[in-house]
Amino acid sequence: MAEVPKDPQSIFLDRIERRVKTFATLLEAGLGVYVAPDEQQRTRSIEQFVRLTARKSELPLLSTATLARAFEIVSAHLEATQKVLPHDVQYRNRVRKSW
Repeated sequence: MAEVPKDPQSIFLDRIERRVKTFATLLEAGLGVYVAPDEQQRTRSIEQFVRLTARKSELPLLSTATLARAFEIVSAHLEATQKVLPHDVQYRNRVRKSW
């Protein structure tokens, strides 16, 4: 039986690992997640994803090192999905469509 983590840092990182499995599944299916080409915008988006993954009650208990580690995990998985996107994806994503 798997050992259940007790401290908030481990619980949070375990949750992050479960969330990024979705990116791995997308990659296996030949799909990717568009990431903004602007470094600051990309960083803000990933940081927001990491913070929104944390529960409200555990966010104050998380260290900056844990949040940085979560950022690295998410960033690495998103970066891996970029290779399956077409080269002209930036142009396509700028075109506004009425759904």
